[in-house]
Amino acid sequence: MAPTVFGLRKLDQARQIAARLASFQQGETTDEDPSGSVAFGYFSTLGPQYVPAALRLMAKRHPRIEVSLQEADLAELNKLTESGRVELALSYAVEAPPRAALDVIGELTPYALLPTDHPLAREEAISVAALAQQKFVLIDLPLSRDFLLSVFRAEGVEPQVAYRTTSLEMAFGMVANGLGVSVLVTRQAGGLAYDGRGVVRRKLQDTRIRQRLILQRPAWAVPTMPVLALARCIKEIAQSGGEVSITSIDG
Repeated sequence: MAPTVFGLRKLDQARQIAARLASFQQGETTDEDPSGSVAFGYFSTLGPQYVPAALRLMAKRHPRIEVSLQEADLAELNKLTESGRVELALSYAVEAPPRAALDVIGELTPYALLPTDHPLAREEAISVAALAQQKFVLIDLPLSRDFLLSVFRAEGVEPQVAYRTTSLEMAFGMVANGLGVSVLVTRQAGGLAYDGRGVVRRKLQDTRIRQRLILQRPAWAVPTMPVLALARCIKEIAQSGGEVSITSIDG
């Protein structure tokens, strides 16, 4: 089952009415002190870095707003946005849905992930061609995999994919145990996998590929005050500390 265009318009209107009703029931509200709820979706690998800090900031600034969470891969997140089942989503700009309003809040550069004892780990920056000669661990999520492979294809090479995983934590563990190298975009603080083995991050010296970090919402929906409040908090987190520098992690 899928909502009709008429149903989507009514869903937006219902949310607006619900937001105003919540404000009425809880007393006077302003743009600085909104109340109500917001359905928030996020890409699974981005969540741990940005979402907890954004929720903490929301709880401090807007305690009368309830945030419901929906974790998904990029393809599913696009469907959730287009259908209106999420009112705001944190994602990467990879084939964003056509009926979505986008707000670019950052731009990230892919980096190489290697075991601490890998010969290439001694280099400050690594060529994509050199990585293509190593066994590769691929994050195998819809849309994500194509973007990560594009880092190699832009340089006219293909990686030697040895393992595929949908988990960022599993990729870290495989790399830490010497099963291959990887290319990632999402930053994670710390240099240890779950089993205590180490990884290092290194810059790619010749890649022209960049990934935009975005907030997206249904273009047909008028954002409520809770949606706008959450968007402000996420932007603040992303632009002042959510992005962890490679240099600060590995020296």
